[in-house]
Amino acid sequence: PFLNRAFQGAYPPGSTFKMITAIAGLEEEIITPSTKILTEGQYNYYGPNGPMCWYYRQFGGRHGLINVSKAIEVSCNYFFFDVGRQLRIDRLVDYATRFGLGQSTGVELDERRGVMASREYTESVGQTWYEGNTLSVAIGQESTQVTPLQLANYIATLVNGGTRNAAHLLKEVKSNDFSQVVYTYEPRVLNTIEIQPENLAAVKKGMLDLTTGTGSLRRHFQNLPVQVGAKTGSAQISAQTESNAVFVCFAPFDDPEIAVAVVVEHGGSGGELASIAADILSYYFSFQ
Repeated sequence: PFLNRAFQGAYPPGSTFKMITAIAGLEEEIITPSTKILTEGQYNYYGPNGPMCWYYRQFGGRHGLINVSKAIEVSCNYFFFDVGRQLRIDRLVDYATRFGLGQSTGVELDERRGVMASREYTESVGQTWYEGNTLSVAIGQESTQVTPLQLANYIATLVNGGTRNAAHLLKEVKSNDFSQVVYTYEPRVLNTIEIQPENLAAVKKGMLDLTTGTGSLRRHFQNLPVQVGAKTGSAQISAQTESNAVFVCFAPFDDPEIAVAVVVEHGGSGGELASIAADILSYYFSFQ
């Protein structure tokens, strides 16, 4: 109870990381918004018995020929394995770092910086880095550990077009008799990421499609007064324990003003957290 998990708990982001891989792939011209990749379930580029998409592992299914928006909606591992492999680890780490993963958010309380998986980190803990490790990094696994606050700030940075603002709780400080304001917080920009409008639109579309139309999470958000973009994650811990459930979202879709990150330790599927996020958004917008 004395551990503030929002600032000090560190968790693999799982598939909530995939928008970073998408933006990196789009901005580095590995793919375009219309590029389609034939996703075949098991990614055997480095040899047989390669890593599997969750859909293939659980149901024997394949997502087929899909673009980046659809890959985000259905969370296709195969698609992001391929994009991550072409990006290679250094470019992927560069984008993730600029989105704030493994970095200080600037909040005024103690926080963990977490870890952004990389060749350097793997070697620093006495392990060997292999190019194939990039595949796990591209879907938010490997050694990446982030705080819920970092996740929320990354989503805010994404949907505002690439400006990473410092997180803060402090608004102002008053004198002891409350007669004067002696300090007022001034917003701080930590860094920026150049994101082309068409690339951002493609990524946001995938997040919107998850919560609208025939999206698997539509029922959780259909009664809200605004449209919501979202992404689920199920971050594997070990073969013996239930995965951590991770969920991120933002709203309103057309003019974002709130980003939410929800993590439930050993919560299983990230989709199970959609109702929690919907309750948060419902409460927030009831006061608008």
